[in-house]
Amino acid sequence: MKKITQYIPLHLSLFLVLGVLFGYYNPIPTNIILIYLLVSLGLLGLLFWLNKSYFQYKWIFQLVSYITIFVIGIVNITIQDSSHQNAHYSHYRSNENQILFQIDKVLKPTLYHTKYYARVLQIDSIQCEGEILLNIKKDSIEKTLRVGEIYITKSKLHEINKPLNPYSFDYSNYLKKQGILHQISVENTSLLAIDIKINGLKIYAARWRDKIQNSLHKYPFQDNEMAIINAIVLGQRQSISKDLLESYAGAGAIHILAVSGLHVGILFLLLSFLFSPLEKLPYGNHIKTLLIVLVLWGFALLTGLSGSVVRAVSMFTFIAIGLSIRNQRSSVLHALITSFFILVLIHPLFIFDVGFQMSYAAVLGIVLLYPKVNALIPRMKWLIPRKIWQLFSVSVTATIGTLPISLYYFHQFPGLFFLSNIVIVPFLGIIMGVGILVVILSLFQFLPSFIVQIYAGVLSLMNAFIEWVAHQEQFLFKNISFSVFALIASYFVIAMGYRWWIERKTARLFTFLIAIVLLQGVFIFEKHQTETIDELIIFHKARESIYGIKEGNKVQILHSFDSIKDGRIRFINNYKVGLSIKELKFVQPIPNVMMYNKNTILIVDSLEVYQDIPFKPNIVLLRQSPRINLERLLQEYQPKTLIADGSNYKSYVSSWRETCLRNDVKFHYTGVEGAYVLKQ
Repeated sequence: MKKITQYIPLHLSLFLVLGVLFGYYNPIPTNIILIYLLVSLGLLGLLFWLNKSYFQYKWIFQLVSYITIFVIGIVNITIQDSSHQNAHYSHYRSNENQILFQIDKVLKPTLYHTKYYARVLQIDSIQCEGEILLNIKKDSIEKTLRVGEIYITKSKLHEINKPLNPYSFDYSNYLKKQGILHQISVENTSLLAIDIKINGLKIYAARWRDKIQNSLHKYPFQDNEMAIINAIVLGQRQSISKDLLESYAGAGAIHILAVSGLHVGILFLLLSFLFSPLEKLPYGNHIKTLLIVLVLWGFALLTGLSGSVVRAVSMFTFIAIGLSIRNQRSSVLHALITSFFILVLIHPLFIFDVGFQMSYAAVLGIVLLYPKVNALIPRMKWLIPRKIWQLFSVSVTATIGTLPISLYYFHQFPGLFFLSNIVIVPFLGIIMGVGILVVILSLFQFLPSFIVQIYAGVLSLMNAFIEWVAHQEQFLFKNISFSVFALIASYFVIAMGYRWWIERKTARLFTFLIAIVLLQGVFIFEKHQTETIDELIIFHKARESIYGIKEGNKVQILHSFDSIKDGRIRFINNYKVGLSIKELKFVQPIPNVMMYNKNTILIVDSLEVYQDIPFKPNIVLLRQSPRINLERLLQEYQPKTLIADGSNYKSYVSSWRETCLRNDVKFHYTGVEGAYVLKQ
């Protein structure tokens, strides 16, 4: 452990990540940050020359080195933000543009749209670059666009919508971290295909994958079985149904469906075993490493060079090289850290990717913790119990590594994760291996029916087992509130606990206990914050009215629904988790008058009951599109703020906005400005 903490790329990785985060959240003009880089590089070069001759203070050289890496992180994230570049399409946006683009990635469709990432080639007559989100309305002549195809259309480039309710998933922020800032929504009939061939490795890979999928469709695989083959062999999750996806998530096995570190790691172990006889040859170890790396990158090509697979293959390429140099656990750690540093240096946006974070956290957890956990029980005599314990140890250590990240992003913990992993993971290598064989045989149209039946049966059995585990709801802990501060404090606890575990010293135990107290302090502080902040919130919900009154850790929900269903109020659940709400109480009907924090709120609905009220409201809330003379209402009652919720017609909202503007009254529409929050 001591050698690892002294490993220079570990220190550099830390300062590189800090620089990327600083540059992302605090954008600095490119010309200024380049000056900082030149100054730091010049100073570093001077200190290096002095250090070789008569300079004595090496710590100053190290400090300047870390500052330089920090600045490089800022420069990298600034350069990666293509919107800062003159050729980016965003500089040529107008009310309507003629857009020439190339399909870059096929996404999972929604109920009303098929969705793609597209690379802009030209805006009007100007050559440019940048990625956009393409939404195509579903219709009777729907067709799937293929990666590499080029189309032209006329459309307005819209910004990605931000969430309208607090603590909801911010899709715009997610896409921004993928380098995508705008979207277009068009119909199939408005797309004109352009017969221009632009070739590339990624396009060849996509065409190869399409050919594989077409060959597989000739065989009698069921939809869910085909979806699993696409996921674990070809790295494509678009065809997985929502129910099946939720079952894997509930069983703690969602990682099985995402080709990443787990799959590449299993493939790496299989290849290491298959090529192990080569070690007896001269230079056999190097030949073995070369073959493993070539096969791994071939698998990445097979999956279409998706980002998650490329990252995982890059990581295990470094591990393979590290093990070929020194077959030691420290070599794996060195390779892991080095691969992390290089990948972030090349593509700094990777650090925001959940898959990237979880892959490194899982492998790091296994490498560091597995030997200790596995040694808790002495070596067993019988093979099967020994293997079960080893698999359990791997599952537990990987979960320890990824648990804080999982809680932070997904707010749930599957208690039976070890069961699904012990049953599925040992056979995942076989399932992948047979799947690759099925793909190859289908391409040559030489796939025997008995293999199809057996393989389809195995996949069906795996899906059935996962669904059974997911339905044990008493073991699925949902709606766990977990902040970024709890995330950081949790990893501090894990790190300090690991240090004390490997060397039982009083000082390390004391540090471990401090880490636990710090984590508890985070929870206590956040609980205090939640219980001391009260608010009234007007949520946005299309065609409905829904309001919340928060007092401590309880929320009273006033709503217009005929019945409350979880799927219809997902944003309420997000609000509950985000603020650690313990109790929700649903109330009907919505009153016409509310008092909150010395504010009188008049609520006018379609019944238009508001005349002759004996008070002047501070706030007027319009719902259900009331047909009123708003000009007269504003002049008579002189409210400071007028709010329109999502239950109103948009044409009415536009008219109301203009009326408020003429009368100098603040107007808030939840469909544009988002939920309205009134603090206590």
